[in-house]
Amino acid sequence: MQKVEVIEFVKNGRVFELKPKDFAGRRMTIDEVEMIFGAFAAFWQYKGELNPQKPHALLKSGLHSNGFINCRAVLDYPHLCMILANEMKKAIEEKYPRESLQQIGGIASSAYSALDLGFCLAYLFSQDFNKKIKHIIVEKDTDGNPTMVRGGLDLNMKVLVINELMTTKAGSTWETKKAIMECNGNDPGPDIFSRSFVLMHRSKDFELADGSEVVPVFYFDIENYEPNDCPYCRAGSEAIKPKIDNNWNILHGKA
Repeated sequence: MQKVEVIEFVKNGRVFELKPKDFAGRRMTIDEVEMIFGAFAAFWQYKGELNPQKPHALLKSGLHSNGFINCRAVLDYPHLCMILANEMKKAIEEKYPRESLQQIGGIASSAYSALDLGFCLAYLFSQDFNKKIKHIIVEKDTDGNPTMVRGGLDLNMKVLVINELMTTKAGSTWETKKAIMECNGNDPGPDIFSRSFVLMHRSKDFELADGSEVVPVFYFDIENYEPNDCPYCRAGSEAIKPKIDNNWNILHGKA
């Protein structure tokens, strides 16, 4: 299926009719993934010049931003999650030869939004490369950080780290990798692929805190700002919470 057909499907409310094979022989484009996420009020990005009449996003963290991505709103649907996992699989296959992919013993992803993506990706790789691939769940600790792998892991296992969203080099993608590195306590951890992969990348960083490479499936030039250092506020733009009241339509200029 061509890009224009996919976009028409989504515009006409037929997003759940899409299938992985509709993207066979090519990669899903930024425009397509924006449309799919937009159908679930899960993507918005400030377009054009700074304008006092155009608001920007106020995030849960209190930071201001020129973009908003809510992966969970889409990945909660297994049908769509499998399509996006297939796109991540393509990105991984572009970076590693088949003989390397045959060595994957586990795919690690963290709670919560990346769990479904990790499971779907592990399933897809298990069908093509190794039926014994495990999905490794990295659980959150009491501070809400993904640090726990129950029971540890076989040090002979080769692990691939993935995430649904990356904002900073020391965020949940790094914490997930670090949890795998330290999962056996004082004993050595398993071997980890040098690259980590993220579905939606909204960071200026293309490496983790340890200097290892991060490969995005979809990259967006989105930034966060402290409220007292926000260029949008200085231009007179109002910061609003995307999912409150009619704010989603206001951000999109539809209200």
